[in-house]
Amino acid sequence: MFEGKRRGLLFLVSPADAPLQTRWLEALTSLKPVSLDVASTEQAMLAGQDALALCDARTAARWRKNYPDNVRHLALLQEAEDAAIGNYIDYVLDTEDFLRQVQSIILAEQSRRRVINAQSNGRPRHSFDYTATAYVLSEDYKKVLMILKADGRWFPPGGHIDEGEFPHEAVAREVFEETGYRVRFIHQPEGVGTRLGDAELLPVPYQVLLENIDTHYHHDFIYLCHTEGERQHGAEFEGQWIEMASVLDLPAPDDIHFTIQHLLRLFASHT
Repeated sequence: MFEGKRRGLLFLVSPADAPLQTRWLEALTSLKPVSLDVASTEQAMLAGQDALALCDARTAARWRKNYPDNVRHLALLQEAEDAAIGNYIDYVLDTEDFLRQVQSIILAEQSRRRVINAQSNGRPRHSFDYTATAYVLSEDYKKVLMILKADGRWFPPGGHIDEGEFPHEAVAREVFEETGYRVRFIHQPEGVGTRLGDAELLPVPYQVLLENIDTHYHHDFIYLCHTEGERQHGAEFEGQWIEMASVLDLPAPDDIHFTIQHLLRLFASHT
C-alpha cells in the first residue's frame, strides 16, 4: 500500500459521467486524468501530481479506504446515504453547480496539504495516524488469514482507525470488510469487557507498532483473533488461510515476518 501526506492527491468523483469529466479537466488544468490503474496512479501520487477520475461510488470508496492520505472522494448526496459507501466519502455534492463545488474543494485540499507539509518540515513526528491490524488464527493455531495486495506482498487484514472508533472496534470492522469474517479477541488478560463503574476493560493489543511511512508515522494496534461464524459474501479481498510457518517464505514486510516468528514460538504447544 502506498501512502504519504506530502504526495499527490487523487480526487474521485462519483457517479461516473464522461462528458462531465472532459468539462472538468478543461477547467481544472492542474489535474491529470487517470484511469485508476494501480501502477500509473501510484506513480502520479509519488510524483506529486494531483489527479482526477470519475468512477462508480463503490470503486471510489475502495480507493479511499486503501489510500486514505491521498484520495478524496466527492459524491452525490444519495450515494452518501449508503452506509457502506458513506464511511468513505469526504465531500457531498449538490446536484447543481458541480464545477464550482469541485473547484473549491480541490483548492481547500491543496491548501491543507501545504499546511501539513509545512508543519512536518523539521518535525517528522508531527504527523501520525492510528491503524489497527489483526492476526486472525485458525482454531488449532496452525494457520493465519492473509491478504495478497496489489504490490505482490502479503498482509494481515487491517486499516486506519476512523474518527470516533476505538482500536478494537476498528480492527473488527476492517477484518469483516476485507475478509467477510467476524472475529473474537484471544490471548487476553482476565476481565476484558468488565465494566467498573464509568470504566471498562478493553481488549489489549498483542503489539503496538510504530511504522515510518516516509512523511508520517503509523501507530498500529495489533490484535490476535479467532473467527466467529461463517464467512459473509461481499468482502473486498479473497483472504487465504496459510500455514504460519509458510508465511516466512512469502513476500511481506519485515515486521510481519517478525511477528509470525513470535507467534510460532508462542503457540508451539498448541501444534
